[in-house]
Amino acid sequence: MSDSITQHVSHCILCGKCLQVCPLLRATGREELGPRSKSDLCRVLAEDPAKLSETDAARLAGLCLGCGRCREVCSQGQDVPGLVAALRAAHPNFKSWLWKTWLTRARQLWSPSAKAAGLVPERFRTERLGPMLKMLAGMTGGPGLDPFLTPKTFPDTLRGEKLLLFAGCTANYVQGRWLMAALRLLDGLGAEVLPGDFACCGSGLKGAGFTDESTAMAERNVAVWRKAGRPRITVFCASCLAGLRAYDCFASEAEAAQWADSLLPLSVAVRGIEFVIADNVPERLGYHHPCHAGADDPDRAFLREVLGDRLIRATDAQCCGFGGVMRLAAPGLTEPVNRQCWDALEGADVVLSGCSACLAQLSATAPEDVEVGHWLEIIR
Repeated sequence: MSDSITQHVSHCILCGKCLQVCPLLRATGREELGPRSKSDLCRVLAEDPAKLSETDAARLAGLCLGCGRCREVCSQGQDVPGLVAALRAAHPNFKSWLWKTWLTRARQLWSPSAKAAGLVPERFRTERLGPMLKMLAGMTGGPGLDPFLTPKTFPDTLRGEKLLLFAGCTANYVQGRWLMAALRLLDGLGAEVLPGDFACCGSGLKGAGFTDESTAMAERNVAVWRKAGRPRITVFCASCLAGLRAYDCFASEAEAAQWADSLLPLSVAVRGIEFVIADNVPERLGYHHPCHAGADDPDRAFLREVLGDRLIRATDAQCCGFGGVMRLAAPGLTEPVNRQCWDALEGADVVLSGCSACLAQLSATAPEDVEVGHWLEIIR
């Protein structure tokens, strides 16, 4: 039993709070897939490693969406996603290697893979592989949503401020329109965007058990921030923001606090902008709340303020079912989670979100008559 696994094991008081919030358990009804079962099995591993085979441990490691909802409600500080990540690190397999390669070589792989997936004939798109191929094909960017919000007036809250923009891998390599929309908004706000060669946030690698690679990315991103003079960093991907907030590679507690204070969700920065809504606004809009956005989801608050009662549907407890490496390890278990998400969004013609991973999953599984896009896409 590795130290990295043992350090995440804590005493469970069987309160059941984690069972109430786990989207995988809710969708499947299988308690052995819930956080408490994973915690119990890891405790057994810590006490007597011979009681559980490496094969069982490796299988357990793949059966977690990594949403973090259980960690948020645990009164004992149990970190089940941390346990799962440590197990994945201790028992790597081909699928985890494939996931690592996909994330660390995004610049080289994403565009060619998307083009190749788009060439696969329809008859080969089986029920099992179809959503994955659609997700890959969608990574060419596509036409995007028809924008219907136009900025009318800008506040002076950021005027003259120098800041960094953390766009994330999807915006940098696939969805350039998100990056351009963000830059237009920041320009209207009067901010000066400093150059910064950020790496991936590393959260996807951390959850898959690749701690060294994730730490290296974190250290590089913190070094970019230091070199720029420690300015504020604006972010428009909920998963990236959560990943950046989880960094622990600082020289002191004071620097860690300064980093935390520097992270600025773009949806918070634009709250003072007055928008004009065009006539082409969809009648029925939905919003998907990403698991990693937390209870105080700034993207949802921004959209409710601007769109009002046009936002007719929103998820809350539902997960999109992406699950990182679990999407490769056990796609059959992610599908019922995804179906519950779409049940909550039923009736919406357009679904918005602020998480690149959620958007990839929802775009690949959306009903034929429903469009999906980042909230930045609706702004001219």
